[in-house]
Amino acid sequence: MNETIASILGRRSIRSYKSTPVEKEKIEIILKCGQHAPSGMDRQPWHFTVVTNRALLDKISAENKKIQLKADDEELRRRAEAPDFDNFWGAPMAIIVSGDTNVSSAPADCANAVENMAIAAHSLGLGSCYIASFKAALERPEGEYLLRELRIPKGYAPFYALALGYSSESLGERSPRKKGTITFIE
Repeated sequence: MNETIASILGRRSIRSYKSTPVEKEKIEIILKCGQHAPSGMDRQPWHFTVVTNRALLDKISAENKKIQLKADDEELRRRAEAPDFDNFWGAPMAIIVSGDTNVSSAPADCANAVENMAIAAHSLGLGSCYIASFKAALERPEGEYLLRELRIPKGYAPFYALALGYSSESLGERSPRKKGTITFIE
């Protein structure tokens, strides 16, 4: 098996991190991989916000906790009730990927960028977790101050985040892949 396939098959979502900072060289490689993701008509409608300020990530999580505690979804409420609730799972950093709201393919293009970065992170010995739940607070008027602190450009909306760091968890067996998800037409 080649290294690319091994990285794709080996990458897992990490939900517990060491506080060790990620080296700038690794962050730059990961960002470059995000920038080289496929995008519709090569528009590259993304903006990457690298957040190594853990206090800002905590602020986003605190705002999201307030929202999730009032959610209709019982699972979201249960997670928010945890004393250690953190959208970013304790990672020392996250990359927030925002998309140009005038480009219809931006959500898919940004998703491609995050997946490229997650695979790159794994290949560099880092753990990552692909996150969309962080954005609830940023989509509300009371979260505008967070958009300013994140310096999200006008005309862009945050779609996804990638928590990054060195894993502090031991992963068990990967769950089996769901059956019946492939159809061959010959």
